[in-house]
Amino acid sequence: MQNIKNKIKAIIINIKNIKPRNKNININSGITIIKDNINNNLVFKSIFILNFINTYVIKLMMITLKEIKDYIENSNNPLIFFDDDADGLSSFLLIRKFIDRGKGIPVKHNTLDESYLKAVDYYNPDLILVLDQHLISQDFVDKINTPIIWIDHHPIKLVKGVKHFNPLYFNKKPYPTSYWCYEIVKENLWIAMTGITGDWFLEHYKEFCEKYKDLANINLKEPPDVLFNTKLGLLSKLFTFVLTGKNEDVKKCINILIRINDPYEIIEKTTPRGKFIYRKFEKLNKEYEKILKDAIKNNITYKKILLYTYTSKNTSFTGVLANELIYKFPDKVVIVARDKDDGIMRLSIRSNYKGNIILPELINKAIFGLKGQSGGHDHACGGHIDKEDFKTFVDRLEHLLNK
Repeated sequence: MQNIKNKIKAIIINIKNIKPRNKNININSGITIIKDNINNNLVFKSIFILNFINTYVIKLMMITLKEIKDYIENSNNPLIFFDDDADGLSSFLLIRKFIDRGKGIPVKHNTLDESYLKAVDYYNPDLILVLDQHLISQDFVDKINTPIIWIDHHPIKLVKGVKHFNPLYFNKKPYPTSYWCYEIVKENLWIAMTGITGDWFLEHYKEFCEKYKDLANINLKEPPDVLFNTKLGLLSKLFTFVLTGKNEDVKKCINILIRINDPYEIIEKTTPRGKFIYRKFEKLNKEYEKILKDAIKNNITYKKILLYTYTSKNTSFTGVLANELIYKFPDKVVIVARDKDDGIMRLSIRSNYKGNIILPELINKAIFGLKGQSGGHDHACGGHIDKEDFKTFVDRLEHLLNK
């Protein structure tokens, strides 16, 4: 009971420091109700607390898709940070092609932190968009005077000074960020589906199949079947691969993708720019296929965990590799770790997307007290951990899974 009181008091303090976006929200009334309950030592149900937070706190941060569209249409020099996977890149391309202006920067860290302030100073944007990034550092936000809009679908994190769109505010499915960006722009379905499929969803899939019959199979009903057995899935893989490697190569690929107008430029190599992107993908895919073959043959198998580690300084395949391994080994929890030879292991962790193993809580327990960080979705998480703590983390997670 005392813990509940303390948490609600903390909420009250935070609310007093937030200026409401919606004047129709009666914050003072809500505070009075909570104070009265605390003072009267009433035992309230957790649903009451959640309803209070949803009504009097969360709504202060929310922004609608229509408001986002107004912001981006009125912006002259937007800077767009996006996650370095198919969903993040697709989200950026949808917005960038819609407004025909702005700079894009893939975020290589788990958190959009102060290391990216140099880009803000250099480009001097009038609007910052953050797409598909599961966490923004409060220090990053506090040092910027530019409006920040954050479109995401990861578990909600409260960050002051940010206008936030997240379907979880509305108790909706956590559809990928590319899905929501498509809802804003309503164009370039093929780009949206590349990101949506890459995040294991199939919204708009029927519509896509009708328009691009040779790139998909309408009879496939499960996201991983589409991801690993169609040309649409190949595009998702390609979008992730072109974001790996040296920064100058990544920038070149992004700038070329902005100018590509249909998927056949890439798949059928009908234009020089499409050929360039596909050749880049083929080169990386050859390297990936070797690693995949080794992962299938030489992984370390525990009772619950399938573990694979590989060494690469410049090229990261952890996310795509973890996805394909969980597709091939659905009864395991897959951990793929990249050793960059800098003392830190970069992690991608997966569980069966239809199973009951929910990763974030288990990972948080396993990583507690160790030098590492993790975040993500119920069945797909990323993170990093010091190499000296890596074995301890894996052993802890295996123990928790066997309970």
